[in-house]
Amino acid sequence: MKSACLTGVDRQWCRFGQGRMDMKRLSGFFKDRAGNIAVIFALSLVPVIGVAGVSVDTARLINVRTSLQAEADATALNAAVGGPEQNFAIQINGMNDRLMAAFGGAGMTALEVDGAWNGLDFRVDASALVSTVLIHALPGIGDSVRVSVHSTARLHQPMLQYEPPEVSWLDPEAGDYNRIYVYCYDPDPNASKTPAQRRTQRTPVQDNNGINFITRWPNQYQWPRCEEGETISFELYNLRFSRTNPDRIDHNPDNDHHWCQHTPTADFPNPCRHRYFTDTAHVNGQEVHNGLQYNILETVLCGSLDECKPVSEGGVIPTGTNRTPQRAEQGCSPGRYMYYGWEDRPPGLPGGTANWTQMGWTDRDYDDIRIIMECPQLDTTRERYVRLIE
Repeated sequence: MKSACLTGVDRQWCRFGQGRMDMKRLSGFFKDRAGNIAVIFALSLVPVIGVAGVSVDTARLINVRTSLQAEADATALNAAVGGPEQNFAIQINGMNDRLMAAFGGAGMTALEVDGAWNGLDFRVDASALVSTVLIHALPGIGDSVRVSVHSTARLHQPMLQYEPPEVSWLDPEAGDYNRIYVYCYDPDPNASKTPAQRRTQRTPVQDNNGINFITRWPNQYQWPRCEEGETISFELYNLRFSRTNPDRIDHNPDNDHHWCQHTPTADFPNPCRHRYFTDTAHVNGQEVHNGLQYNILETVLCGSLDECKPVSEGGVIPTGTNRTPQRAEQGCSPGRYMYYGWEDRPPGLPGGTANWTQMGWTDRDYDDIRIIMECPQLDTTRERYVRLIE
């Protein structure tokens, strides 16, 4: 029996009926939710995988950075205990080996570990590249991320042993008489002492008449040995117009104005007698000269004794007049030398400046008094204390 759809009249109704059936089937497809779960799950995998990738890579980066920081802290402390005189390469190499053993096969490359002393502070810097697994698919993220850390440990309250200067030179052609003293200074701000009480063991070192007091009279003048927490400091005693009359330094300053060419004032009751104290303290391992009211001192850190000579002779000491003095930006650590250059007539004093007989005259060359000191050694017989400061 043939289908009615094959007869002529019923053909249009057949097509119409098939159309209705197709629409019902299509509507049923969209209403059927059984297959939609797979589609939705597949589409949702994109952000889920992205979030998972970020989480995995972030966890790896945090893990490596945490380990780097812990190793840097431990290495800084261990090196600081040894002191600047010890070879810290053992600590640096050990840190490098431990990190490579832990992460060298887990995506960490280009590891760099460095250490250096700055005065009594030892700093460790470390960085490495950590490869990413999934996070680099995100815009702006590469195949690896550099992780960097640093740590600084301070050798606390060491006993510093200074030795007499390698070089002490005072300009013999100056019209003034200049004498350099050395003393121990207690920088403790909580100590109930006057400035004079903080300065002990004051000893003359050199004058510009060619006298080295310590070498000429060793039984009478000896280099100070400071107590724990004290620092070696210097005093410049400047007597105007008196290079050939050094005995004036011991006169009663209230009764000897007859030789001075300037009239006493309230600010300068003894205008021809000037004393400048460095009152040195160590701040973050660096020397700070708290006692100097005027810009009178230049300091330069030298890598060796041979380096502590003028630039014109192949050294690092600046020369020239009418200039601003340098300041050493690093601490004085064993094996190095510190250069001290004074201007015996500092800028800033009131009075005329036409020639050297006037109160405010100065050439600002900072070489009237020159001392080269070997950086202090640490007393290895005492117990050492270290702490992390950053």
